[in-house]
Amino acid sequence: MSNFSHRGYEHRTGGYGRRRHKASGFKRKSSGNGFIRYFVIIAAVIAAAALIFIFVKYLGPFVDSFKDTDTEAQPIETADTATPDSPDAPSGSFDIVDSKVFVSEGSGYVMFKGIDDTAVNYSAVLNSVTSPLADDVSVYSMVIPTNTEFGLYPDYRKYSNSQKDNLEKMRSALMDRVTDVDLYGTFDLHKNEYIYYRTDESLTYLGGYYAYREFAQTAGFKPDYIYSTEKLSEKKGNVRRFEGSFIARTTDEKLQPHGNQELFDNADTVDFFKLPVHYNCFSVDLESGDETETDLFTTEKSNSDPLSVFPAKDTALLKIYNVENDNDENLLIIKDHAGEPVIGYLVPAYEEVHVIDTELYKGNINEYIQENDITHVLFISSITDANNSLYCQRLRDLFDNNI
Repeated sequence: MSNFSHRGYEHRTGGYGRRRHKASGFKRKSSGNGFIRYFVIIAAVIAAAALIFIFVKYLGPFVDSFKDTDTEAQPIETADTATPDSPDAPSGSFDIVDSKVFVSEGSGYVMFKGIDDTAVNYSAVLNSVTSPLADDVSVYSMVIPTNTEFGLYPDYRKYSNSQKDNLEKMRSALMDRVTDVDLYGTFDLHKNEYIYYRTDESLTYLGGYYAYREFAQTAGFKPDYIYSTEKLSEKKGNVRRFEGSFIARTTDEKLQPHGNQELFDNADTVDFFKLPVHYNCFSVDLESGDETETDLFTTEKSNSDPLSVFPAKDTALLKIYNVENDNDENLLIIKDHAGEPVIGYLVPAYEEVHVIDTELYKGNINEYIQENDITHVLFISSITDANNSLYCQRLRDLFDNNI
């Protein structure tokens, strides 16, 4: 846009106006040439006005192109700074406290910034840490995408990198030793269902169920170990009023003391299925090795943390012994927070299930696999962590015992 706005134009031509006013005030002398002088002055004024008109209309924009280099640079609008007033912004609103949380129709979404290099790095770590394992140990990788990819708001996705492409890049970089559990197709199929929380990026019990079903097919579960939701509903529990991380991230004491109002008014409920099998469950003290009996699903801390009802929440090492199964198959789950809604469904298919939390565990996982006769290893990671170099290094260190 030209800087010659109405007010700017007045400012730039003020001097000319003052000169014109002064010129028109010349007094006529008594000389016989006075009429000629008066005519010359009038002609000069007209000529000056014509020059000003030509300068503003034709030369002004050209001069502006040079003047712009001296003006203050304007910020370039990116996905993080886009607002609903921008013609390119999606419908909805970026919260004023945390621009990385996008809120639309009562649900929160976060941008995904993973790239090809970070995807390949995750696969390279899995290839590396599992290569020393015995040939008879089966290895699986389950990477859980976020709700942004299935949020039914295609206009928003252009502000976030493609998780589908990222997952495909991971899959193609895995060696034959590691079997990928592809969740994308089944999540896309069920995207209209309550598989993600509205106020948090975690999977709901239903999202965990669909992930379990996909793993069951990939790992070749017997039909007896593949349960329907109707069967599992016989032992269903719930915790009311879950305010997830999106509310915390959009909280401001002055502007939004309860977080984004749209999310606050649309809080979640945490449902869970208890298992239709008998089992014994123990949390393990890493220092002493002592085992404390606990329950896979507990509401003990649900008032402060509703997601604690799921297995292995904030637990470094959990051991689950299936009383009804003696098939000599032992599963080790190596997980971040995204894996907790999936764990419970897997217990019936194995004699033992061991769960290691990547953030809390300390020790050598290679040694643990050997000492506990592990026959199957399942990595469960959120796509966000899988594309995080620090998380990948943490995995590598756990196998190399460099922590």
